[in-house]
Parts: sequence; C-alpha cells; structure tokens
Amino acid sequence: ENSTLGVEAEVCRQGGSGVLLPLFDNEWTWDPTLRFFLYFFGLGYMFCGVGVVSDIFMNAIEEITSKTVKKVNPASGEFVRVKVWNATVANLTLMALGSSAPEIL
Repeated sequence: ENSTLGVEAEVCRQGGSGVLLPLFDNEWTWDPTLRFFLYFFGLGYMFCGVGVVSDIFMNAIEEITSKTVKKVNPASGEFVRVKVWNATVANLTLMALGSSAPEIL
C-alpha cells in the first residue's frame, strides 16, 4: 500500500530541504524548542504581512467604490452628486473577495 501515514516528511530529515525551510544546512541540529519559537515568530510575521497587504487593498477598494460624479438634475437644473458604483454590487464583490482571499493571496 502506498500510504504516507507515520512516515516523516523529507524536509524534517537530516539533509532534507523544502521550498523555504530549513533556512540553514545544520538547522536540524538546533534545539527543537528554539526552532518552534523561530518558526512560530516567522509564521506570525507572515500573517501580519498578509494583514497589511489586505488592509491596503481594502482601503483601495473602498476608495474606488465611494467615487461620485456630478450630474444635472433635469427637473431642477441643479447639480447633484451620484455614486458611480452600486452599493450592492460593491458589497457582493467584496464578499466574494473575502471568501477567496486564500486563493488570491
């Protein structure tokens, strides 16, 4: 049977390598507690980075969807401000983005 249950991944073995980790050749000799804290800090740092990028993106979307233009009211002849984007369409777009964020990022 071709099952990998109970088999250690190649990246965890001495001399193994992954896409990003281990960063150093002798990293497997380090204390596991130290490695845990370093990896945990790195993971938190990456999550903060995704949060910053998402925040900037959401501010840009908000700026785009809040755009208004001046139009002349034919009945009164006065200028009125009209939103360019329909609020429902903008909210549905943001909802779709939020549910697909892991795939997009």
